[in-house]
Amino acid sequence: MSKITYALDFETFYNSEVSITKQGPVGYFSHPEFDAYMVTVVGEDGYEYAGHPTEFPWEMLEGQIVICHNAQFDIALYNYGVSQGWYPQVNFESHCSADMCAYLGLPRSLKKAAETVLGVDMDKGTRTAMKGRRWETMTPEFRKQVTEYAIQDSVRTLELWEAKGDEWPEHERLTSLLNRKISARGIPIDPARLEKSLGHIKTVLFETEKQIPWIEEYTPLSRKAFHIQCRKQNITPPKSLAMNNADADAWYKEHLDHCPWAKAVSDWRRINSFLKKLQSFDLGTMPDERYYGGFLYFGANPTGRYSGGGGNLNLQNLPRDEMFGIRFRHLIKTKPNKKLIIADLSQIEVRTLAWLSGDKQAMDLIRESSDIYHAFGVLLGMHDPANGELREYDKKIGGGLRHRIKATVLGCGYQMSAKRFAVENNMSLPEAEEAVNTYRSRMKKVTQLWSSVGRDMNMSHSLDAPYEFALPSGRVLKYGLLRKMSAGNGRSNLIAKIVRMGGYRDTKVYSGHVVENASQALARDIFSDMMLRLDAAGLKIIMHVHDEVIIEVDASEADYALEKTLEIMHTPPEWIPDIPVSAEGEVSDIYVK
Repeated sequence: MSKITYALDFETFYNSEVSITKQGPVGYFSHPEFDAYMVTVVGEDGYEYAGHPTEFPWEMLEGQIVICHNAQFDIALYNYGVSQGWYPQVNFESHCSADMCAYLGLPRSLKKAAETVLGVDMDKGTRTAMKGRRWETMTPEFRKQVTEYAIQDSVRTLELWEAKGDEWPEHERLTSLLNRKISARGIPIDPARLEKSLGHIKTVLFETEKQIPWIEEYTPLSRKAFHIQCRKQNITPPKSLAMNNADADAWYKEHLDHCPWAKAVSDWRRINSFLKKLQSFDLGTMPDERYYGGFLYFGANPTGRYSGGGGNLNLQNLPRDEMFGIRFRHLIKTKPNKKLIIADLSQIEVRTLAWLSGDKQAMDLIRESSDIYHAFGVLLGMHDPANGELREYDKKIGGGLRHRIKATVLGCGYQMSAKRFAVENNMSLPEAEEAVNTYRSRMKKVTQLWSSVGRDMNMSHSLDAPYEFALPSGRVLKYGLLRKMSAGNGRSNLIAKIVRMGGYRDTKVYSGHVVENASQALARDIFSDMMLRLDAAGLKIIMHVHDEVIIEVDASEADYALEKTLEIMHTPPEWIPDIPVSAEGEVSDIYVK
């Protein structure tokens, strides 16, 4: 008997203070004000339900297929409801149509995906009007409006799945499911350290505020107050005060020494941002002393790399070093009977670039060398193997050589200009030009790949055909129809429409850019394959960051678990057996990477 596919969607109470963004999934579901007042279920067999979740006949989903457009929310809520006795335990196969859309290069949001695929304009005004309103206080008219809106969401979700589901490969569906399982496991937190860190950072923020002259009258980042203070000192204020703005950064560097208040404003912004991260950690940490956040499957397009789940805390970008007297990553700590296995792929994108370019010599040297930069030092003619291993030789000559080789390898593989290379590596332009020229003259396979990709892109444009780049995993990077846009001086750029920040954006593409995308995408596919194998081996991943996995195990099994983890991560996927992969790992009580 064939399975029936159903689309499912919950509607829940939310406001500015109570939401999944604010509290994280488990914190939101367990909040005293939380209320899941409606579930809609629409089946391919014509079945339709809209009503309270406790009144829905959940048993009908046993053994069936359930599609949610945000399964990380809806399925997590169902599972939480089961744990609380709200709903009966039913076993069904679940998939996330938002993840499917992301994989296919479509907008993730239901509204934009439906518009793109189905040609339907979905009105989300009702959703906005639902904020802060409870079912019991809604008028009959608004209840009817909410019900129709909720059914529409399930109908469109089912239609999206029927239109595109077959294009989402099985191994990617499994990767999406595993990512949800990882998010649901939570991360062990040291609550005492978290409390101490919150108290410390609040003190640091308070002391910094005392150095801002206008703190009694204006907010710390008041533009008006900032300008008034500048006029008092006959200083021209910067055009922007935004973080990471080049003009603002240059202004602060010029005036920090004679304007202590300027440094205080700059520090306040960073300290306050750090405080919000800590507060998010605190809000999302439950009585079981675990933080429940999220990891976004296919968060970056077209590479497919994972990203953070939103909010003030991005688990993919936790501060690595100590900041304001706090090591953020050390807040992640196991119980005494548990250990963390922390393992990451070594220089994976350098290896994927070598494979994509067909550079067998580079791959053989990488495979044979214990230090990848020794291998590239030889390839680039920057290190004579007669002088022994690069690390030891570098120490003998006072250091610096290995760093230059590393910077050249990491910076020059994707057509970076000498000018940009100089800025990013804090070196003179002549030094940068030498590094770039050395790389391009010695790494012929890479430069040939650039040329080949460039020719293919221009051919696709000439033929008015979509440009695509196929990966050995079976995935295809899709750039759509390329168009040319004038760049002045008789030059032009190729422009692709790529989904970024929730919608299609014009993006300048060139051969080095596509090769970088392909290298990162291949690294992501290799890493995802390894995560599936780690999970199949019974190793419970609780977190992943770029090319790194964090696994929680019983302390008594830690050494074996590390050995097994590294064995799997030293083995390439079946579909790319000749790539030389390597990994490093350790056992720890805290997250130390």
